[in-house]
Amino acid sequence: MDLLMGIDMGTTHIKVATFDLQGNLHTLEMSRTNTKSLGEGKAVYEPEEIWDSVVALLRRTAEQLAPCDRVLSISVASMGEAGLLLDAEHRPLTPIFSWFDVRGKEPMEEWYRQISPEECFTITGLNYNYIYSLFKLLWIKQNQPEVYGQAVKWLCMPDYIYFRLTGEFATDYSIASRTMLFDIRQREWSQTLLDLAGIDRNLLPPAYQGGTVIGEVSREVCELTGLTGKISVAVGGHDHICGTLAANVIEPGKVMNSSGTAETLNAVFTNLPPLSTDTFSGFNVGCHVVPGLYYLQGEIVSSGISVEWFLDKFCCADDGTRMSYGEMERRARLAPPGSQGLFFIPHLRGGSPPVPAPFSKGCFLGIRDYHTKDDFLRAIHEGLCCEVAGILKSMESVLGLEFQSIHAIGGGTKNELWMEIKSAAAAKPIEIPQVQESTLLGAALLGGVGAGVYSDHYKAARVTYRPSRVFQPEPELVEKCREITATYQRILPLAREISSAISEG
Repeated sequence: MDLLMGIDMGTTHIKVATFDLQGNLHTLEMSRTNTKSLGEGKAVYEPEEIWDSVVALLRRTAEQLAPCDRVLSISVASMGEAGLLLDAEHRPLTPIFSWFDVRGKEPMEEWYRQISPEECFTITGLNYNYIYSLFKLLWIKQNQPEVYGQAVKWLCMPDYIYFRLTGEFATDYSIASRTMLFDIRQREWSQTLLDLAGIDRNLLPPAYQGGTVIGEVSREVCELTGLTGKISVAVGGHDHICGTLAANVIEPGKVMNSSGTAETLNAVFTNLPPLSTDTFSGFNVGCHVVPGLYYLQGEIVSSGISVEWFLDKFCCADDGTRMSYGEMERRARLAPPGSQGLFFIPHLRGGSPPVPAPFSKGCFLGIRDYHTKDDFLRAIHEGLCCEVAGILKSMESVLGLEFQSIHAIGGGTKNELWMEIKSAAAAKPIEIPQVQESTLLGAALLGGVGAGVYSDHYKAARVTYRPSRVFQPEPELVEKCREITATYQRILPLAREISSAISEG
């Protein structure tokens, strides 16, 4: 059987999967992404440990393949912004800085004293935030000059995997779009921004359209993993954008909701107008994995992590056993809609558009002595759904259209209560694709395009997309959610003011 392989370098898990040419899942292997917390918001990944995890997953996958199975291609979907420096021997000089590492905050403030957020946005499509690769680079340059002086290449997370697979340096347009150094209109590295940052263009890898073949899996990697034959490697893309390809959200008027550690809403458009922060109201714009397309993205950076945080900190037994997801959903259903007046602002890692607020903090508001753990669990779900409803409404305003439904992917789709509340809060049906591993499938499809399996990206999506379930908005819950979201929108600016006061105090 001919197969396509996808690798997903996620914040929570690293996954490797194979699919047949009709998009059916054939094998799936995963392991936890080992994030090393350094305290105070600093977090990294060890490069060799990350690569060893990928090798182990590839080996376990190869062991499951029959003699007649043939892997045609590999591509990678990944978190954005995270990256590392390599030396002249192409060895890691630094750990991989996580995308949410806070060390970019001070370099960001210095950067914006040289160039305005508005001018940056006109080039990069990125709003005010400290997470972008540029600010990690500037932190290293300022705080570890001896390390920076030895560097010959900066690679984002997927770029590092391409290099280990093939020995070639490459990135794709959608990952490059998350660096704060990429001109999304010209689809090339911005010399203006490189000069301002004092960064040599050669430090960055060549950027290609998603689905472009850059090489083959090396003999050494084949020996390490047990993979056989000539396997082409194509650049993939940012995980959420790969997901839009698999979810068939590659035409204007469609919107995809991807919920994992972070959560995004992505819509596509073709003609890029003049970029201004006023017009795009706090949203990010970037190059899509599909040629000629751009995406409009609104992000909740603390989506699934809000759930994980609460379960880790407040739902563990003395022996360390944590409440299961199923039990969490059951308990949250015991609380009434509205959580008895309890509200959660899910800003553990900053706020969401249309108001850029990277320093906004999470909080529970309205706590009384009668609130139970069930109320807190439901309030987390409702707070996340209120954020989604607000982002959707603003996206519709920016694009001048109304989305008729939402295509949803990611681990959050397994939580039926979350989907029910989200559908009601948005007052729109939510359609779930048959293949749950849409990010992996999107990467695999890009590899398939590169290998010539599909004539183009659109054919790949048409051949493989099939819906499995639709959540319809329940009228009574829609009415209750209308009240909840109205109150949420009133208190959100006040919560940002509280965050500002805490930061200043």
